[in-house]
Amino acid sequence: MDRIAAYEKRQMNISGFVSAVEKQSLVCEGIIVLQHGEKKAEYRWVPETPRNCFSISKSFVSVAAGMAADQGRVSLSDRLALFFPEITEGSELSGLTLEHLLTMTRGHGSFSRPATVAEALSQPLAYRPGERFVYDNGSTFLASALFTRAAGITVRDLLLDALFRPLGMEDPEWAESPDGHTTGATNLMLTTSDLARFGQFLLQRGEWEGKRLVSAAWIDSAGRPHVSTAGTHPEQDFGYGYSFWPGRYGTFRADGKEGQFVIVFPRQNAVAAINSNEPKHYPILHAVWDEILPLL
Repeated sequence: MDRIAAYEKRQMNISGFVSAVEKQSLVCEGIIVLQHGEKKAEYRWVPETPRNCFSISKSFVSVAAGMAADQGRVSLSDRLALFFPEITEGSELSGLTLEHLLTMTRGHGSFSRPATVAEALSQPLAYRPGERFVYDNGSTFLASALFTRAAGITVRDLLLDALFRPLGMEDPEWAESPDGHTTGATNLMLTTSDLARFGQFLLQRGEWEGKRLVSAAWIDSAGRPHVSTAGTHPEQDFGYGYSFWPGRYGTFRADGKEGQFVIVFPRQNAVAAINSNEPKHYPILHAVWDEILPLL
């Protein structure tokens, strides 16, 4: 068998996924499927370009926190009050930890998008920290702010040399808040290829080209459920990790609100990365379960 024929044999026919997306008129931009470290399939509806990956950004904050934890700069039990003196001892915020922020259990009552730390800290709590999962952007933004204060560098600046450049992402755009913190929860600009490499890095449990970038234990823990999410959505009912969603079939993933996905399939040694511009994003995920998973 010649090299071209061998390559073609290794490729995966994802026409079923493409058809499912198009039949539902889902605005998908591109998909890449990797397995055993090789690109098995790629399909594009529009040319590849960096785009806001929305809440996939949150998972990069988690990886940065893991790197800082490996270096002893932060720990999950670190209290926000240690780094922000405006939080008075004994206040409802005084017990808030990095773990609460990464698991969306800071005690907030509803989704929020604070622009600054002052705005985030002024939001009243509806629950005790750690008591209940409520998804929002404010928790990740505060985690990013805690990181800046604890590590002495923003999340984006640390990841430039610690993750982005090693993975070939160059210097991706990621907005900064008016008070000097990586926004964290959203706004990271990445291509589908960037997302695929991030997924492969996660699949390899924090290793890249023979170098350990973050501890395997952090990746393992980040992708496991640490809080109940029962009743939120059938695709979100598997709990929440450290800014990752554990999912069906032993998977875990990073999600963005318009159909951005980095899905890691540890059992199949595979990754699916998707960029979209589709508010109805769960049908895209269903098409992955129905059409991609059986091929792995």
